[in-house]
Amino acid sequence: METEKLPRKEIFTYALGNIPNTLLAGVFMLMYVNFFWNFLGLNLTLFIIGQIIYATINALNDPITGHLSDKTNIDKWGSRRLIYIKYAGPIWAVFYFLMWFPWDYSNQFIIFLHFVISICVFDTFLSLVIGLYMSLMSEMTDSIKVRYKLSFYSNIVMILAGIPVIFAQTLFDFSLQTFQIFNGVIAIISIIMYIVVTRKLKERPELRIEEDYSLFQAMNAILKSKAFLTRTGYMFFGNVARAMGFSFLFAFILILGSGPLIPILFMLVTYGVGFLSQIIYMKTENKWGIRKTILVLKSFLIITNLISFAIVLSIDSTPIIWICIAMVSIFTGFNVFDFVLLTLAIDEDEIKRGSRRESIFQGTSSLIFKPADSLGPIIATIILTSYGFITGSITQDATAIIGIKFILFVAPAIVHAISLIFIYFFPYHGEALEKLHIDLLELHVKKKENYELGKGYKYGSGNQ
Repeated sequence: METEKLPRKEIFTYALGNIPNTLLAGVFMLMYVNFFWNFLGLNLTLFIIGQIIYATINALNDPITGHLSDKTNIDKWGSRRLIYIKYAGPIWAVFYFLMWFPWDYSNQFIIFLHFVISICVFDTFLSLVIGLYMSLMSEMTDSIKVRYKLSFYSNIVMILAGIPVIFAQTLFDFSLQTFQIFNGVIAIISIIMYIVVTRKLKERPELRIEEDYSLFQAMNAILKSKAFLTRTGYMFFGNVARAMGFSFLFAFILILGSGPLIPILFMLVTYGVGFLSQIIYMKTENKWGIRKTILVLKSFLIITNLISFAIVLSIDSTPIIWICIAMVSIFTGFNVFDFVLLTLAIDEDEIKRGSRRESIFQGTSSLIFKPADSLGPIIATIILTSYGFITGSITQDATAIIGIKFILFVAPAIVHAISLIFIYFFPYHGEALEKLHIDLLELHVKKKENYELGKGYKYGSGNQ
């Protein structure tokens, strides 16, 4: 049996939705630590407390919004995903714009309130919009290869949409007002894109009878899946590494040379080479499969990180640092498979239970790994502080410079190494993956036949 191919128009429209997602989430991830901790001078203790609160909200809002989406009455609202993106997307863009206006410049309590409220509300909308947008992928196609190609095409759009993001640090350094105007433009573009995309995309009907299950019943079933748990553990440590990366560009530029183009060049190198790395991962997957490709190429990433740290410690040369960053970026394309791995756990659940619950899977996964978005900055700020990093200063002593190099190369290598333990135990590869796909296609044939006969497809009627 062959899976249905996606029309190019549908692929293109889905990919376009990553323009506002990339703009809003990209600038936030790049700038929020700099804005609140380095620029406004939020106390480290208050920063860590805020991150703990953020981690809690960050974890809880995903399964709640995911379950809400999965249980939405399609007959009443017309969709389970797009209805939320249509309305929450523009509101998210407006709030994003307002977030960058300081409530106070000296009162630590007010700055703390601004910090906590901003990042928690921002992430709640992010979970509702991006989480549900990602859930659309496994609904659009049964084919694993089409899914990661769809992810790849979306990443192409993300690269293009990321071009304005790379100017954020430079515009912020020029003046806060310029940065605020920049964010106003981003908000307007995002609102327009959400309106356009939600009008063009169509959700495919779920060929089943709606079953009744609670949030905790759904989460309990999900947490029994080895595929889900190993993928989520893998993502947790990957997110720790990512959060220690772009959020600390303001520190990295202190060892990358001077000039307004340095932040832009850093983003171009990491994003550009990283995009080429995705192609390498996809080509290698054709021979080895997803699991082995990640195990081998990510191991090279870890080794390259550690070698790079040894080099930049022994050789005080800015060009050498740039070369090492480019070398590391060659092996960073593993994120092309991030959501595809989750879709396999979703497929497994559908085979067992007869229904698709993409959003609650995405939400429960985020419940576990999203706190890593807070853990990464907590670890990195503690490391920088322990090395004597002075916030707000454009110069740092030699010890602080070592700390910057450590979080650029060594810290990510450590957490990536831990992530490989989880991907090693991921169950779907080789014959097990082939059987999963065949069982899924057979189930979809049965569901379609029953749906066309008006019988629907009842909960629990899939293969056990």
